[in-house]
Amino acid sequence: MPRKSVSQPAVTIYEIAEHVGLSPAAVSSALSNRGAERRLSVKTVQRILEAANELGYVPNMAGRRLRAHKSSTRQFDLAILTSFEAPLPLVSQVLHALQRAVDVQTNEHTRFAVAIEMFHAGRLRDKPGLLDANRYHGVIITNTLPEDDQFLAKARLPYPVVILGRRIPSYYCVLEAPDFVGRRSAEVLIDAGCKHPVVLHGRSLTHTTSNRLEAFARTVLDRTGSDADALVSNGLQPQHGAATIEAFLARGGKLDGLFAVTDSLAIGAYQAIKRSGRQIPRDVAVVGVGDNEFAEYFDPPLTSMAGANDAMVAEAVPLLFRVLRGEKDVVKEVLVVPTVFQRASTGKK
Repeated sequence: MPRKSVSQPAVTIYEIAEHVGLSPAAVSSALSNRGAERRLSVKTVQRILEAANELGYVPNMAGRRLRAHKSSTRQFDLAILTSFEAPLPLVSQVLHALQRAVDVQTNEHTRFAVAIEMFHAGRLRDKPGLLDANRYHGVIITNTLPEDDQFLAKARLPYPVVILGRRIPSYYCVLEAPDFVGRRSAEVLIDAGCKHPVVLHGRSLTHTTSNRLEAFARTVLDRTGSDADALVSNGLQPQHGAATIEAFLARGGKLDGLFAVTDSLAIGAYQAIKRSGRQIPRDVAVVGVGDNEFAEYFDPPLTSMAGANDAMVAEAVPLLFRVLRGEKDVVKEVLVVPTVFQRASTGKK
């Protein structure tokens, strides 16, 4: 039996029950994550979940709130899950893209509600109702830490999920091409004549940031034969970057090339480097990440790896709707390659 799209009549638990040869009560328990409570075997629960996915089942929460068995109009509740501590630009991009898609998909039979749901970084598992199959119809998750990723890998959320910036088995993922930003940043600095490239990053490392740091360190070692110093900032704001660079230089650290994992850290680093009497790029070449809207107006203009946010969002939102529509052969993992904006901050020495 083919999956139904969001514009077709909803698949019911009765259809799923008939498909798998079990009672509607058993199907309802499995889809609500109450299988253990109702003493259903793990194998039975998995069988029901697979059938629900195959048939294109989506909980009709609007109908349930009205305590009706059927509803002529379905509401799809979509959410963006992100941490309180995360930068807001990516979340804003996802929200605008999701709302544009919702405007196109809405009709007399199908409505959508879009929400932003927050959790504390590393504590996604503590979010109430996350494992409730009736809570969401689909979500996009971003800005997780390794602890969150480990939880997701084990939990298997019971609704369509697209994850940004992470590779987690069993989920649809959109992420930056591995190693690209770290490797290219190291290459740009070394090609500019740097002998002692250094990386500047915050204390909390996401999967993406860790990958960038590892790729940068590996490339520097391969190209120069020396390890790159890693400077850890107490935060990601310009003042944190400035304080970290000032402390490093004060204790005699060698620095002729800097890879800042965000453009905001690069702004602070600019200030600290200039205060020390050094010039950019003559004495220190600098590369940032994110291509801040003012990056080309820095003095000198900042070389920046654009990051992959725009490209990831452009892929993630249509991907979520393809999964909701029940399309077959949907790609589980999409890789995007960031743009490199090479400017005067990495001019030849």
